[in-house]
Amino acid sequence: MTATLTLVLVPAVAVALTALLTPVVRGAAIAAGRVAPVQVDRWHRKPTATLGGVAIFLGFGLAVVVGAALAPGTADALESGRPGPLPLSHWQALIAAGSLAFLLGMIDDLIHLRPVSKLAGQLAAATVLVTSGIGVWLTGIYAVDVGISLFWFVGITNALNLLDNMDGLASGTGAIAAGILAALFLMNGQAGLATLALALAGALVGFLAHNYPPARIFMGDSGSLFLGIFLAGLALAPAPGLSRGLFAVMAVPVLVLSIPILDTTLVTLGRFLEGRSIVEGGRDHASHRLAALGLGEERAVWTLWILALTGGVVGLLLRTAERALAGVLGGVLLLVLALVGAYLLVERRGDEEAGAGTAAEESGAASLYDRVLAFHRRIPFLAFGLDVMLVGLAYYAAYLIRWDPGQLQGEMAYFQSSLPVVVTAKIVAFAWVGIYGARWRHFGIEEALRVLRANLFGTILVAASLLLLQRVGLSRGVLIVDFFVSSALIAGSRFSFRLLEGMTWRFSEEGEAVIVLGPPADAELALHELRLRDRPRLRPVAIVDGGYGPARGRFRGFPVYGGRHGLSEAVEETGVHAVVLVDRRGAGTAILEGIRQHLESEGALDVYALRVSVERLEGGAGPR
Repeated sequence: MTATLTLVLVPAVAVALTALLTPVVRGAAIAAGRVAPVQVDRWHRKPTATLGGVAIFLGFGLAVVVGAALAPGTADALESGRPGPLPLSHWQALIAAGSLAFLLGMIDDLIHLRPVSKLAGQLAAATVLVTSGIGVWLTGIYAVDVGISLFWFVGITNALNLLDNMDGLASGTGAIAAGILAALFLMNGQAGLATLALALAGALVGFLAHNYPPARIFMGDSGSLFLGIFLAGLALAPAPGLSRGLFAVMAVPVLVLSIPILDTTLVTLGRFLEGRSIVEGGRDHASHRLAALGLGEERAVWTLWILALTGGVVGLLLRTAERALAGVLGGVLLLVLALVGAYLLVERRGDEEAGAGTAAEESGAASLYDRVLAFHRRIPFLAFGLDVMLVGLAYYAAYLIRWDPGQLQGEMAYFQSSLPVVVTAKIVAFAWVGIYGARWRHFGIEEALRVLRANLFGTILVAASLLLLQRVGLSRGVLIVDFFVSSALIAGSRFSFRLLEGMTWRFSEEGEAVIVLGPPADAELALHELRLRDRPRLRPVAIVDGGYGPARGRFRGFPVYGGRHGLSEAVEETGVHAVVLVDRRGAGTAILEGIRQHLESEGALDVYALRVSVERLEGGAGPR
């Protein structure tokens, strides 16, 4: 049978078998009492069967057996790469390590192992991979490379285990990662590895049919540990043509598995700063924080799936694009993920919703998080560090844009020698002009203009410094391009918090849906105030402006209905029967008349008034 047909049949078999086996496993789990109860530190709201990893493992394994029977040469295609001391081929090592992790997870699902015992089992599975030759071989020092490899395997295994915190998240993210790896292996001509990756992706898709929110079954540790170790090993499986550089070896696996890494980093850092145990459960994962911000469970999962797919696509581009361009693409994506993680870390809504108090809060003392935040307000060291990376990335991108690939190599010596001068001059200029005092959540036009002034001053300072120190090799074109790129990166990083806050609020599912009544000034005020108020929690879905005319429009992303029948049209199309208006003294007569007309002709409405007034307090002023 042709390799192409095998690559189609194997994932199809995996999808079908897993989809059919999962209800059987679910029934057996319920009969055996293997059901996850509702807990305050867990997300699910109803008892749910576990042991879904059994269906994933069986569906994957049977699909691989079918693939080996249809194309006996598939296993032979997995033999290339670095040999190891363990007499196992790479495909045998992947299957063996995955099987060990599955058994470890199965035991934990049944009798709940201690964390130390789970770690020992994970190390055993990781050792199978390392001793078969699958690993991070960077330094040439075997002991060091083994340590790095074990850290990667155990880290990713636990990352997938932690990611299994919301319905469909781990299975969907794992399917995306496996699919991206399959595409990567096909680009490298490695049909054997692609077959394994597609079998795993197919099994996860089949399971996702039962695990999609609201889930009817969880994969449990048997599924998440198997998925984690197998993806970690698959991502480092030998790929001919890769160099031994750190970037070339690790960039693609890190980007493909960026969401599990982001979630683990966020949880670990957040719990450390809050003084909580890292191994305890909690509703402080990236998915929980997104849901707590109002996105809801399904949208939170889809958001992380899209980010995972984006990371995977950029990982594929790293294998096809020139290395210099690939570095910029990878840097930009990691920057975006870092900003998303920072925003979610600052927005500690997930912990608050779960009612998880920290040890520091219970004792009345400030947590490490609060102390770090207070210190950062005095000395913005995190913003300094971010800007150092952004300035360096912008300067590098300017070289890529200014010089052709054939000229770029000859310019790298000047780039490397001038980079410290550029970074130092820009940071000094930023601090001098005062861009570090702005609150990122309120970043607007005035703050953006300040960034432009600071960057212009920094560019002039860079030019003057380089003319004095390293005149030969200085390119005016590079400095001009650098100004525009660095301005976009610096301003964009500041605007990111406001953008993320606006997006999460715009697509929020929390609160009662309302229609905002009034002209643009009133609508602007209402949108701003409703975002800040929790009681009552009102969620705008449309705006009605009687003075807008019969035409439709949009304001701040919301549809605008105008004309005499604007309110009736908005109610009919949105299905919302609640309105909010800004109650200004001496204003709002036309709006109230419109509401009365609607009540007389169409029926009842819930009306909320946002009261706005400014009054002088008697006795509040001191002596003049």
